[in-house]
Amino acid sequence: MRNIAILLALLLVPYWLLVLAHVPGVLGGQIGITLLFAFTGFGHFMKTSAMTQMLPSWVPFRVLMIYVTGVFELLAAGAILVAPISRFAGLALCVFLLLIVPSNIYAAFKRVDFGGHSAGPVYLFVRIPLQAFLIGWIYWFAVRCR
Repeated sequence: MRNIAILLALLLVPYWLLVLAHVPGVLGGQIGITLLFAFTGFGHFMKTSAMTQMLPSWVPFRVLMIYVTGVFELLAAGAILVAPISRFAGLALCVFLLLIVPSNIYAAFKRVDFGGHSAGPVYLFVRIPLQAFLIGWIYWFAVRCR
């Protein structure tokens, strides 16, 4: 569950700091999205084997898929801060978050020892609402505002 705290801190702290500094909240929200997905994107390269375990063995090219999704997360993290494409990047991240729900369900039921999934299905009571919150946050700060 420590991962959840880290992700929330990466997302929320820039927003709060910039709001306190009287900077428009949209920028803080976008910086939070960027930090969160940069963190998780780099994780795909640093914890590749653990992330591979989150996918069923019948999924082809699991390692490649982890690398590709890591690159996607890094590119999207940067794109959120580029005004002409932030809306598209936000929509892509929202779809991505929906597409990875099955892997999180699989990992929780298999109690994969990575990112809190070892807690089992109960972890989904935290993970799925977190992903819904992230989708809402991304929509609010990257999709709606453009």
